[in-house]
Amino acid sequence: MQIVVARYNEDLAWLKPYEQHCVIYNKGEAIDLPAISLPNIGREAHTYLHHIIENYSCLDGVTLFTQGKPFDHCPTITDHIDTILEEGMDVPYLNLSQWVLQINGLNCNAWPHHRWRNLLPEVVDFLFGQPIDRQIWFGAGAIFAVRKEAIQQRPLDFYQKAITLLPPTADCNGYAHAFERLWPTIFGQ
Repeated sequence: MQIVVARYNEDLAWLKPYEQHCVIYNKGEAIDLPAISLPNIGREAHTYLHHIIENYSCLDGVTLFTQGKPFDHCPTITDHIDTILEEGMDVPYLNLSQWVLQINGLNCNAWPHHRWRNLLPEVVDFLFGQPIDRQIWFGAGAIFAVRKEAIQQRPLDFYQKAITLLPPTADCNGYAHAFERLWPTIFGQ
């Protein structure tokens, strides 16, 4: 398993036991850990897409994607990591957030905590070319584990196209929150 960490300026001391499994993408101040520097754009959505694009042909069997400070949405993340490391993961996609929300199709009712415009219909149209007319369950915070096969069920050019949606500025929250809602759909759930 590989742990992909989207860091801004969070303290990553909690990752110490898992260092050999981590790829840290740093969008903030320099740190004393091995990290790949990225521009501060696109929140974690940009980081996750960047990792998939750069590693598409050599992904680990399971990739766990997380923010640098996952505890607000996933206080038991280290338990999840330990379980996956010890037992593996048989399901294609596993939400790790304790806050699971539902939206019906492109309904924007799952945006009450965000002040940004609902860009979900625009993102869905761009990625899939048709509306989603079913319930979508997603984990708040975009903290999840996914098997390589679930990522690779979509071609590399899908992810290359997806990353172009994220503006080259730090202010892209509407797009990042649309991806937060779509990760399970992107990976076939």
